[in-house]
Amino acid sequence: MRNRMTILVATMFIGWASQCAGQSAAARLVLEPCQLPGVEGEARCGSYEVFENRAAKSGRVIKLKIVVLKAQSKTAAPDPIFWLHGGPGAAATDSIGLGQNGILAPSRQERDLVFVDQRGTGASNGLKCNLEDDPADMQDFFGELFPRNKVLECRQKLEKIADLRLYTTPIAMDDLDEVRSALGYGKINLFGGSYGSLAAQIYMRRHPESVRSVVLIGVATPNIKQPLLFPRSAQHAMDLLFTDCAADELCRKEFPALSQEFNAVLDRFAKGPLTVELINPASKKREQVKLPRSNFVERIRLAMYNTGSQRFVPFIIHRAFLNDYIPWEEAAVRLSPGRGVARGMYLTVTCSEGVPFISDKDLVAETRATFVGEERVKRHMEACQDWPKGEIPPSYIDLVKSDLPVLLISGEADGSSPLWFGESAVRLLPNGRQVKIRYYGHQMDGDCVQGIFQKFISTGSSKDLDTSCTTSIHRPPFATEMPKQFALE
Repeated sequence: MRNRMTILVATMFIGWASQCAGQSAAARLVLEPCQLPGVEGEARCGSYEVFENRAAKSGRVIKLKIVVLKAQSKTAAPDPIFWLHGGPGAAATDSIGLGQNGILAPSRQERDLVFVDQRGTGASNGLKCNLEDDPADMQDFFGELFPRNKVLECRQKLEKIADLRLYTTPIAMDDLDEVRSALGYGKINLFGGSYGSLAAQIYMRRHPESVRSVVLIGVATPNIKQPLLFPRSAQHAMDLLFTDCAADELCRKEFPALSQEFNAVLDRFAKGPLTVELINPASKKREQVKLPRSNFVERIRLAMYNTGSQRFVPFIIHRAFLNDYIPWEEAAVRLSPGRGVARGMYLTVTCSEGVPFISDKDLVAETRATFVGEERVKRHMEACQDWPKGEIPPSYIDLVKSDLPVLLISGEADGSSPLWFGESAVRLLPNGRQVKIRYYGHQMDGDCVQGIFQKFISTGSSKDLDTSCTTSIHRPPFATEMPKQFALE
């Protein structure tokens, strides 16, 4: 009798505990109707609470910010699209415009669009700090990369609000799957751009049963070992730029010795930083600034991400050759990603998932004969010596194997993650297809790419996609001056 009573009590407790767990999950989700600037139709905004330490299931709680743009059709498909943003460190909810006028807009007719700020970004306990991100502080903004004092200040500031080890991609993707469940969705479609494409692959690996289809654009794979991917990717894009400029009548006429001028500018740094005249964006006054080579090439590298910004690079190089660094500065200020990136999360992800896997052999092989060189990688690695690291197993950098339908879109002119990353990924994706676009960069603009994406999402298959429109994609015209909106005076 006592044993039967014990079993009955235990059964009742298990049922009660399960019920409470369900109620707890529901209580952690707060989602209400909201109006968003520039976004039409029904939207819901709110948050979902997760433990910072998922393994311990106790301690600090993070409220993950959520925005859901509801499908406009009354007979919406059950599988929404979850957007995964780049960086790492950019907030997904900063991209809700993609659902109004961007690549995701047509899909909203049939599907909900879901934006969740990854832990450590945006309003999800955003780990923000200043690492040479303020152009008004010119000597800092244009100084050496990853200054140790700034990295330490960032760590000390953020350790008051976060256990920095717990902001890695795998943990964040477990958060995302929990949000999916709490929102009541079964299978979902993932759309990952840049770092978001890497995060999507980690989600595929950890939660394949929750995925209907995947779109990866600006494809980055788990073995990129960020920042190791940057030097060779930027060099490849620059080589294509030189080739395309020489083949373009206007560019060839205006900048007939482009590669030689670029090498001449780089040679000036052989004896150390250059003293250049720049414009203080705050005071609008001209100042003399010491400019190290690492900063100069880093700003050029960032301008090489997509064909929209690449169009200004020949003019920037030519003016720098003539000792006018103002166009370079204008691009550096306008194209700087710093303020939009949660630097703490960026450092946790790269210092845990990339830097530990970089060997001396890798460093030499991937930086040799590149204009970026090895200093960008070395300085990043040095910064990671002072940063807490999450637990990442050696197998993490293995490429993801999956039978899921996957669409990969790669631009050959991508200065961050060119074709070869997608080429390696698709080999282990039997239901995947890589679309290669010659005159396309780290971007997702244009009706052609939007149409390919829309067809893929509608069918949930990478087969029978018509990609012929990609042959009509060309570079924007090369510029012979900087745009007025870039002006600092």
